[in-house]
Amino acid sequence: MSVENQTRTSDEHDEDVIIIEEKSKASHWVAGVTLIIGAVAGGLIGSSISENKWTEAYTQLETQTKQYQTQLTQAQEKSAEVDVLVEKEKQQALEAQKQTLDEEKAQAIVEESKKHATLTKEVGALKSQKASLEMQVEEQNKQIDKLTNQVDLQVTMLTRAKQLFQRQLQLKEEASALEVKIEVTTSNEKRLAKECEVYLEGKSWDVKSDVCQRQEAAKKLITQYNDELQLLQMDIKEIDSISESIGM
Repeated sequence: MSVENQTRTSDEHDEDVIIIEEKSKASHWVAGVTLIIGAVAGGLIGSSISENKWTEAYTQLETQTKQYQTQLTQAQEKSAEVDVLVEKEKQQALEAQKQTLDEEKAQAIVEESKKHATLTKEVGALKSQKASLEMQVEEQNKQIDKLTNQVDLQVTMLTRAKQLFQRQLQLKEEASALEVKIEVTTSNEKRLAKECEVYLEGKSWDVKSDVCQRQEAAKKLITQYNDELQLLQMDIKEIDSISESIGM
């Protein structure tokens, strides 16, 4: 049994004891009055018989009996008033107890409402914190993706730069080789030009008859080498421009 039920049972028991005591007092009072009436009646009757005054004794007895009946009626009315008062006090006690329980219930509802409001506020704060963390994670993922793309781009650029440097080195080597060929072929063409001139003038029989043809072939070869060298130099300049644009 709860403390509340024990308190209620105790209060009801006390109220029942009060009612029983009040009724017991009233009953004892009524019984006492009745005994007094009987004693007085017996004494008066005996006295009347002994003195042979029946009429006077009867009249006195009747008067006293009416008085006792009046007192008895008053006692009964008093007992009824006590019953009403006890019932009223009992109802008031029950109402007070009910009001106390209602107040306790209302207080409990208020406390639960406060707890609910606090929990709702905490849940809202946690949701806001979660949303903030999700935004931070999303932003970090974007940064990671951006850095990953930059790394991939740098790796691609480094790979491309390495290929460009290797190609540029190859082109420069080819250009150097062409320059050597042009230099050698130009020197050879000048020699052949002199021999062709001697052959055409008929000043020497040691010069071969195809010297002029070989001179023309040397000129064409020099022109070819120069064209190839120009293309190589254009490729080298283009690589230089690409390297400069990517910050290499």
